[in-house]
Amino acid sequence: MARDDYETRHKRQAQGIAKAKAEGKYRGRRVNESLHQDIRDQLSLGRSYSEIQQKLGCSRATIARVVKL
Repeated sequence: MARDDYETRHKRQAQGIAKAKAEGKYRGRRVNESLHQDIRDQLSLGRSYSEIQQKLGCSRATIARVVKL
C-alpha cells in the first residue's frame, strides 16, 4: 500500500515537472556565479581543492564542476 502511494506520488511529480518544463516555468536551481568566480580566482592563484574548500566552504564536486566549465 505504501509503495503504491509512493509510486503514484513519484509519477504525478514527474508529470508536473515535465509540464512546467514544457511551459518554461521549471528551470532548476540557478548557478551561484559569485561562488564560481571566487573558485576561479582561487584556482588561478594555484590553490589546491582542499584549500579552496576550507576558504570558501564549498564541496570538491562544485570546484570540479567549475574547472570543467
